[in-house]
Amino acid sequence: MAVQQQQQQKQSAAARHATETIDMAIKGAQAYERDDLVARLKGAKQILSDASITVHVVGEFKQGKSSLINAMLSAPICPVDDDVATAVLTEVRYAKSLSASAVFEPASGASGAGWNETIAPSDVPQYASEFGNPGNSRNLRRVTVGLDRPILSNGLVLVDTPGVGGIGSGSNASTISSLPRSHAVLFVSDCSQELTDSEMSFLRTVKELCPTVLFVLTKTDLYPHSDRMLERDRQHLQRAGIEIESLAVSSEIRSLAASTMSKDLNNESGFPALISNINEIVAGGEKLALDAAITHVRSAVEQMEVVARARLAALADPKRSAALVGELTRAKEQADALRERSSKWQSVLQDGFADISSDIDFDLRQRTRIVVHEAEQSIDNGDPGKNWEEFEAWLRQRLAGEALENYAMFVNRAKEVAIAVGQHFDIAESQVVRAREVAAPVELLDGLKADATFAEKKAKGAGMAAFQKSYSGFLMFNMLMSLTGLPVPLGLGVIPGLLLGRMGWKEEQKRALEKRRSEAKTAVRRFVDEFNMHFGKDSRDAIRHVQRELRNAWSQRVSELQRSSTEALAAAQEAAKSSESDVGARSRAETDLQSLASLMARVEDLSAHLERTRAGGLSGGPAPAAAAPVKAVT
Repeated sequence: MAVQQQQQQKQSAAARHATETIDMAIKGAQAYERDDLVARLKGAKQILSDASITVHVVGEFKQGKSSLINAMLSAPICPVDDDVATAVLTEVRYAKSLSASAVFEPASGASGAGWNETIAPSDVPQYASEFGNPGNSRNLRRVTVGLDRPILSNGLVLVDTPGVGGIGSGSNASTISSLPRSHAVLFVSDCSQELTDSEMSFLRTVKELCPTVLFVLTKTDLYPHSDRMLERDRQHLQRAGIEIESLAVSSEIRSLAASTMSKDLNNESGFPALISNINEIVAGGEKLALDAAITHVRSAVEQMEVVARARLAALADPKRSAALVGELTRAKEQADALRERSSKWQSVLQDGFADISSDIDFDLRQRTRIVVHEAEQSIDNGDPGKNWEEFEAWLRQRLAGEALENYAMFVNRAKEVAIAVGQHFDIAESQVVRAREVAAPVELLDGLKADATFAEKKAKGAGMAAFQKSYSGFLMFNMLMSLTGLPVPLGLGVIPGLLLGRMGWKEEQKRALEKRRSEAKTAVRRFVDEFNMHFGKDSRDAIRHVQRELRNAWSQRVSELQRSSTEALAAAQEAAKSSESDVGARSRAETDLQSLASLMARVEDLSAHLERTRAGGLSGGPAPAAAAPVKAVT
């Protein structure tokens, strides 16, 4: 059985309260025959039931990421090696018993999510490690391990990632692509040296893609100056304007503390502070899911209340029914106006993504122009025929790095547009509809090839040019000597011949080098142009995809509002035709409103509970007080 099917995460009291509230709201929406609201509320319930708090552990090669996870869980789950260990993403989540599975990429040219295969937990290193799966030769997407640990039981999912090898490591771009969907990131570096420029650049991009980042300094047991190193790293972060919490840990001391059950060693390891931070992240992630559920339920109940109030108002005061119908007609017209192409929210959405497309394209071209300039300088300072493989690897990594930073800019701008669109609605839909994430399209670099035929050609003609210069020098020297009549030995002409030959050989070598440099620059420009063409298209496709997703999501909300206003108007018109003595209809309408008010009270109670926990800095707490049972509306 797959790990996902085995996991049975515990729901907090607040989450159970929210789930019960959603179930009540679903019954009410079904009674009102609002299939659109039922679908939305079921989606909100799914968010609560499947709420996993994903925390990625990222960093350069051999910084102690896998050891950190193993020490945190007190179990040798992630493979550790003296050489590069992790080859693919390794997820560790809660399960009642130890289990593992591997998710394979679909075949080349095929679409879909790939397939899942159950594996023995002891075989995880053969799938997840570089030793057992070099270069991800098994074509895996990820390996998932299920483990029974209290820290995982509330939905925490720890993701061990391959060493990024710098921000532009194209082979590990999936790590960066998944960060926008992560709740938090543990950025890991060890005590062997201060944060490098490459790590700082990578960290800045991580911070843009996932706002919640924690810096973890590892291997403190190996270096007596770990405190000073942590302070220096904090200074680097401060100068770079990266405001994140940082702490130091020792996985070895933590493992020793677990084996000896020593509380003092555990405190010395630094892990209690790390686990405390992770627990706060888990609690915060649940609060985000609860916030989304509250917003969905509140919106649905408010729309049902509009219909119930309209019916009751028309029944309670038949004389005012005409004015009420007029008010509801105007409300319906406002809802209809939201669907018109000239409505403001659609203009904001279209203009916002038009600006994003233009800015992203300009940003990418500006970045690649800088890369080309650096590449040409590097070519002028060396011989591209001798070090082309290293140069091409550098070029690919630089382009991948710039592409990822360009992608981070796109993700942030798309979220800003989503929030701006939400401001044109009366309900807080900006908390419901978020920018859809898409994968960073940097893997295409693996499919692009640079023209390196010039580097494969052997230099020809240098020897012949040297011979011609030497022979010409020999003849000219002897001819001059014979014209002057000086008694010079014939063999003496060899010396100027050799000097001229050496000069000719150097000139030919220089000419060949300049030719190789020129051809290398041409190859770089062609490669970068092809990269711009393919990556630019992928970026434009991603922008259109996100825009389409947002447009459809907002259109669904507009349809809900329009349907609510239409049904409210119909209910008022129908009630106006009823007899003034229709006591039964009035009683049913009053019961409906009481049920909806009780349901809204549960929502507000849960919302107030979350506000209290935030204000008090609490990570949990008892459930809100249970409200009276809600009757199904008629």
